[in-house]
Amino acid sequence: MKLILLTNDDGVQSPGLLALKQALGAVGEVAVLAPDHNWSAGGHAKTMHKPLRVQEVKLADGSTALASNGGPSDCVALAVLGVLSRAPDLVISGINPGSNVAQDMTYSGTVAAALEGWISGISSMALSVAVEEGTPPEFACAARVGAIIAGRILEQGQHQVLLNVNVPALPFERLNGVEITRLGRRIYRDKLVERSDPRGRKYYWIGGEPPTGVDDEGTDVGALAAGRVSVTPLQLDLTSYPMMDELRAWDLGIGG
Repeated sequence: MKLILLTNDDGVQSPGLLALKQALGAVGEVAVLAPDHNWSAGGHAKTMHKPLRVQEVKLADGSTALASNGGPSDCVALAVLGVLSRAPDLVISGINPGSNVAQDMTYSGTVAAALEGWISGISSMALSVAVEEGTPPEFACAARVGAIIAGRILEQGQHQVLLNVNVPALPFERLNGVEITRLGRRIYRDKLVERSDPRGRKYYWIGGEPPTGVDDEGTDVGALAAGRVSVTPLQLDLTSYPMMDELRAWDLGIGG
């Protein structure tokens, strides 16, 4: 069977990870190596200044998993570089409780783990589910969606892919289909919260209202708003090609 590495940024005991692990059992062999605590919004951090440790843990269903003191990308690197007995055929990160769309790519630990898999030459997927305030996440629906897409990735096999998948906060039967999307636009409402400790020294929280998005047609934000699963193919080339010609015209006059 194909080997699927499952990780996340919410910690190895996250209910989203367990739901996805159980759904993926019908697709391939699943190995879990995830952080031992929450790394949400940790981005693509790599641990270089301290030892990384891996220990065996039990999940809520009694199955065995591996947990590391490193972040999501560390977990993928550890697995690929030899902690597992063989390299995975597919890396999946999730299920994240909350969508990862638009500019979230630069913050998301969920996406960072998938990026690490892709950098290692392995097809990878980040999986998130939208959450409505006051309602628990629909992990069962997102897990089912993730297993379907994972199966298709392994079936086609010949092309390395990096997918960011977002599932609406709906039961599976109420999904309005799947849309292949581009990244949309997030609207952040961050606010600096200033406080003082008992000694009068200032400290800060970055707070504010939850972000929203612009539901433009064809975008990940728009697909979720329409009740559709968003599947966005990602790449790591961040070059602004139109800007290259403009920069050449600057005539910076440096060197020969």
